[in-house]
Amino acid sequence: MDHVLRDLQRILAAVSAKSARQFLRAILDARRVFVYGLGRSGLVARMFGMRLVHLGRDATIVGDTTTPAIRTGDLLVVCSRTGHSPILHHAVRLAHKEGALVAALVGMRNTPLGRVADIVVRLPMESARHEPAQAMGSLFEQALLLHLDGAVMQLMAELELTVEEMERVHSNLP
Repeated sequence: MDHVLRDLQRILAAVSAKSARQFLRAILDARRVFVYGLGRSGLVARMFGMRLVHLGRDATIVGDTTTPAIRTGDLLVVCSRTGHSPILHHAVRLAHKEGALVAALVGMRNTPLGRVADIVVRLPMESARHEPAQAMGSLFEQALLLHLDGAVMQLMAELELTVEEMERVHSNLP
């Protein structure tokens, strides 16, 4: 387990501070935030979308039945280790067509998704020394979760929100 924690620390320490700030600014400036990803990266994206709602942001998960139309002033956040999925690229094209900004959180260098996004936060997987020790992209998904939870903490500070204030927004239905 220690090698996993060391790899996560290396990856997170190597994320560009500039791109991370751009990502946070885009969230704060967005009228609405749409989050999207596939597979396990999509599950992490959904968790982030939930926290954005707790932060008082107008956020939605792409693909849910209540997802509204994306428009100018909105932000699409796309999470993908490789950035190769045609489905994700289709969503990016639609978002750009409607005038929305796109932020991509990716793990690989020079991904197709990174080339079409307006903001790219790269979790540099090559910083890890033991990445093959985990199955099928697990290290990226773990780093993505930690990075996005860190972004939530920074947004909390920027918005001057407490955990108690966020809990008041938390679902109270079964």
